[in-house]
Parts: sequence; structure tokens; C-alpha cells
Amino acid sequence: MDQATNLSITSHDFFHNFAAPALIDQLVNIDESRSLIDYVNRFKTANTVIFVDTDELEVHAVIDYHAAGSTKRGPAEHRAVLCLARSHEWETWNAISGHVYDQNALARIIDLNSDDFAQSATASLRETVMNMERSTTVLPFFFTLTIPVFTGEPKVDVKAMIKDSQHCNAGKISLRLELLRTRLIIEREIARIAHEIASATSVPVIMGSVRD
Repeated sequence: MDQATNLSITSHDFFHNFAAPALIDQLVNIDESRSLIDYVNRFKTANTVIFVDTDELEVHAVIDYHAAGSTKRGPAEHRAVLCLARSHEWETWNAISGHVYDQNALARIIDLNSDDFAQSATASLRETVMNMERSTTVLPFFFTLTIPVFTGEPKVDVKAMIKDSQHCNAGKISLRLELLRTRLIIEREIARIAHEIASATSVPVIMGSVRD
């Protein structure tokens, strides 16, 4: 649920009792990109700018940023922040990645997470794992997961491989599962989200961070 914090309206009296326009001082925490788009479209001005921080997995919409060409800093007090949370599926497979399993354990992992494969692929992958023999199986073996990187975002293809582990007991097959190029997948997904926000809001989107 979106949460609004630190809400206040400030104004300053000038000479002759004239008041400056009220400034909105508000920070809104947002959970999904669609909600950020809706918020920006409701409150955006000609000075609104969005910053996408790949390292922190955050998108900052600064509603009252300074105007283009301005020599003065804008108030930058009215902000909405989208914190991209890694999905349950992404966290699950990253916890599995890099570890060694015997055939039965790996087959069970495939069964428990069958929703992350195409229906026909689950049975095929499980059969491949269970029928692996050192003398005949060509490793590494590659397959594809279809999972969301971030909560509330569409599923993407994630390449993975199963390879023979050198640390195994004699007479047993030990297999290591690894996700491939995960950092690149995250960067591509953030870039997609940034493009989607820019297209839906007509607001400049900058890949970078904004600091107080």
C-alpha cells in the first residue's frame, strides 16, 4: 500500500503582507511502477523530472525540480519514490543458484517451482536431470525460467544452466545450478521500467540519482 509521510504545507510572509505560493513538502513511498505513473500524471508540472537509480533500485519523481535553464535550485520538496522490490520468484531462484544438489534434490526443486517453467518444459527438465549419467550426458545443460524480476512487473526470460560439480562423492552425480547474467537482466528490466514511465507520463527520465 502506498504511504505518504512527512506531509506539510509551508509558506512565508513577505513585505506588505503578501504571501508566497505554498510549497508542498511531501514524500510518497510507492510500491509499483503503475502507481508511480498515476501519481506523476496527477501532480506533474513543467519542472517535474524522474531519476532512475540502478544501483539502489529506486525511481525518484521530483515533482518540483528546477526549471530547464534555471540558475536557481528548485525546491525539490515534493517527491514520490518507487522502491523496486525483487520478486519472490527471483529471490527463490537466486537462493538456489550456485549450490550443489544430487539428482533427487534438484528434481524436487524443479517440481516445487514448476510454475516458473512452461508446462511442457518442467517434465522434460526433470527427466533430463534424473537420467543424467556421467559417461553420456553433455554438460553444462541450459534451460530458461520465466519469472518477474521485480514485484508487480511482467515475467522475463532468465537463462540458467546445470553443470557437473567437481566436489562430489564417488559413484554419485552432483549438479550445480546457476542463473546467468543476472546483473544484466536487472539493468535491462530497470531500463524497460524507465522507458515505460517516460512514455506514460511525458516527463524527462534520467538514469542516475538525485541527492538532497
